[in-house]
Order: sequence, then structure tokens, then C-alpha cells
Amino acid sequence: MLLVYLGIYTFWLVVVWALFIVSKIHAYKFKNFSHNIVRVTNLLFTFLLLLSILGYLFIFMNYDYKETVQLDFSEKKHFSEVDY
Repeated sequence: MLLVYLGIYTFWLVVVWALFIVSKIHAYKFKNFSHNIVRVTNLLFTFLLLLSILGYLFIFMNYDYKETVQLDFSEKKHFSEVDY
């Protein structure tokens, strides 16, 4: 299950970082219109980097390796018919 959590989180990180790269390209394209656009994109980069690292730490810290499901096969059950 850990690999599923990591895969889903990594997929969304790729989407978010791709959008950030597009915004960074546009920031360089339109940097003559505002003096703050470079500062804002650098702040956004720092924020996204911090959130990305914290997200992976959160997944690894909260995943319980010892949590398993025990199935009870001691009782035999006979089913005479199947309801669909």
C-alpha cells in the first residue's frame, strides 16, 4: 500500500511541478511587466519544494508496516447457492 500512496502522490507532484514550470516560463516571458514576478515565482518555488518534501515525510512517517489483516480460515463455510 505504501507504493500506491507514493505513486499517487508522485503523480500529483508531477502535475503541480509541470504547472509551476509553465508559470516560470511565463514569468520570464512577461518579467518586463512587473518587478515582483520573479520574486513571487521564487517564493512559489520555495513553498512547493517545502510542501513536496513534507508530503513524502508525512507518507513515510504515517505508514504502519506492522498493520496487517488477519484472515480467519478455521471455520469452514458451505454455500449452497449464489445470489447475484
